[in-house]
Amino acid sequence: MLLLWKPVVQRLMSETKQRLKDHNKLDGYVAIFLLSDDRASEVYVTLKSKYAKKLGIYADIKFGKDRDVDEIQEELMQCNNDLACLGILIQLPLADRLQTEQYRLLEMISPDKDIDGLTSRLFGQAWFGREFLGATPQAALHILDHYDMWDVLGKVCMVISQSNLIGKPLALELMKRGATVISTNSKTPAEMFQEWFDRSEYIFAATGVKHLIHPDLVNENSNIKNKVLMDIGRWSDEDGPHGDVDRQRFADKVRGVTPVPGGVWPVTVATLFHNIVKLHWFSK
Repeated sequence: MLLLWKPVVQRLMSETKQRLKDHNKLDGYVAIFLLSDDRASEVYVTLKSKYAKKLGIYADIKFGKDRDVDEIQEELMQCNNDLACLGILIQLPLADRLQTEQYRLLEMISPDKDIDGLTSRLFGQAWFGREFLGATPQAALHILDHYDMWDVLGKVCMVISQSNLIGKPLALELMKRGATVISTNSKTPAEMFQEWFDRSEYIFAATGVKHLIHPDLVNENSNIKNKVLMDIGRWSDEDGPHGDVDRQRFADKVRGVTPVPGGVWPVTVATLFHNIVKLHWFSK
């Protein structure tokens, strides 16, 4: 079964727009800091700007791969203090010259405006039960919820990512839902990877390795028809966009699989803006 993203995005957009209207926030903006010349980042930022326009708000894109760090910090503080600013996002990855400043810059974002959920305060609060999750892992779960595949209690879930952006918060949320979580990455030895693939009912892949999940992994122990494959990787090469999962060869064999292009990433954009209503203004 192909897990389509459009109905999920439509629901999130409708809810977000209504809440913004109810709280008279449609004259606000989201600040997006684009601090690199990474082509994929430019595409993502453009998508976020278009989505903001559909909501009726403004995406203020702040460029600055060559700017001084102190100048960037000053502008972050201005956004923190501006009541019209509904949320702040630093698009990752940063330019090479800013890599060592990533933690410092992320920590400058007020937790009340951290729609990507990357500040240490929000990240830490999630461990103690606060119902807030970063946009990308939350998007994957929005899709599962929409298709009534959210009940992972007692199920084995394989998370192929150990990043702060996706793997760690996703593993935590799955544990909170009662799953048995296997945390791994693309460098896991092949025999262990095979064993964990066989055992897992839910597989969340976010590595950037083209078709890391391929039909050759399937054997008599895999029980493929019960598996849900959440492809969170989206990368492009000369053949066009692709994901971690060889979706075309799995679509008719598994319980559910997300497509690339499409799938988790459009829902991530919708979730970023939906997070506005879950933060400071509307969660208290």
